[in-house]
Amino acid sequence: MKLSKPSILLLIAVLLLLGGGGLGYWILLSPGSIWVRWARAAFPPHITMITFGPYPSVRELQRFSERGGKYVVSLLDPRLPYEKKLIKRETAEAAKYGLTVKDFPMASVFDHRLFSDYKDEELKAVDFLKHLDSPAYVHCYLGKHRVIHVRNALLKAGVSARYWTPTGSGKQYWELVNGLSDARKEFQKRNYARVLMILDPLPARDVDVADLRGWSHYHLGLYSDATADFEAGLEVDPMNPRDLEGLAYCRLQQGNPVMAQRAFNMVLSREPRNEGALMGLGLAFLALQNKPAAAGMFRKVLALNPDNKEARDSFSRAETP
Repeated sequence: MKLSKPSILLLIAVLLLLGGGGLGYWILLSPGSIWVRWARAAFPPHITMITFGPYPSVRELQRFSERGGKYVVSLLDPRLPYEKKLIKRETAEAAKYGLTVKDFPMASVFDHRLFSDYKDEELKAVDFLKHLDSPAYVHCYLGKHRVIHVRNALLKAGVSARYWTPTGSGKQYWELVNGLSDARKEFQKRNYARVLMILDPLPARDVDVADLRGWSHYHLGLYSDATADFEAGLEVDPMNPRDLEGLAYCRLQQGNPVMAQRAFNMVLSREPRNEGALMGLGLAFLALQNKPAAAGMFRKVLALNPDNKEARDSFSRAETP
C-alpha cells in the first residue's frame, strides 16, 4: 500500500515519539522550540475579531490581551497527554492577562482525525465564534490544520468576513497566509519592490494585502498607487484602521490635509491610542497652520512613545511662532 505524504509524516512522528520516549514527549510539550517552530504557522501580526494561529507563547498571549483580545479558543484535545498539559499551562497563563480559554477538543495529528466527535466539536466552536462580543484567538497546535477546518466551517455558516480573511478554499487561504508572511519579512528589510512582486499573484480585495501593498507603494513614492491599494482594502472593510491610516497619509502627501484629517479621526474613533494616526493628525493640523492643535497631537504621541524623533521634531515646529 502506497502511503500519502501526510501519512508518512504521521508515521515518522509516531515512531519518533515512541522511539524517543521522554525526548519526543518533551518536544511535543515545547511548541515554541526549534524542533517544532519550523513547522508552525506564524503568530498573526494583526488581531481581528476572529484570528487564527498556532499554540501561543506567553508573550503572544500578552500581546493579544493588550490589543483588546478576550477569548482564547483552543482546539487542543485533553485526551492527548501532551495537549492536556498544554491546555492546563495555557489556561493558567491566560488568566494572568484576563483572558478566557474555551476548549473544543479536536484531536488530530498532521490532519488525521483521531476521534469520532471531531466534527461535533468543530460545529460547537463555530457556534461560539458566531456570537462573539470581543476578539477571539483560535488555535490548534501548529496553526495549520484544525484551524482551517473551523475557518472553512465559519465560511459555510455565513459568518461575516468583516474582521478576518476568508479567501477561497483552505489551499487558497494558505497561499495567501504564506505569501503575506514572506512579504512582511521583505517589508521589514525595506525591500518594497520585492514585497510587491510577492503580493502580485494574491487577491487585491483583502485588507492585509492592501495594507502591505499600499505601504510598499507609499515608501516608493508612488502615492496614487498606494491610494488605490488602501481604497481596495476599504472596499472589503470600510472602517479598517490600517487601510484608513494609510489612505490618510496618502492624502497628506497629495496635498489634501482636510481629507487626511477626516480619515485620521475615523481611525482614532476606534483606536484612540493609535500612535501613527495621532502623529498623522498632528501633521495634518500643521499643514493647516493650526499649530496649537498640532502641538497637542504631538504631545499625545510623545506620551505614548517618548523616543519618537519625528514627533519631537514636529513638536518643535509647532511650538515655533
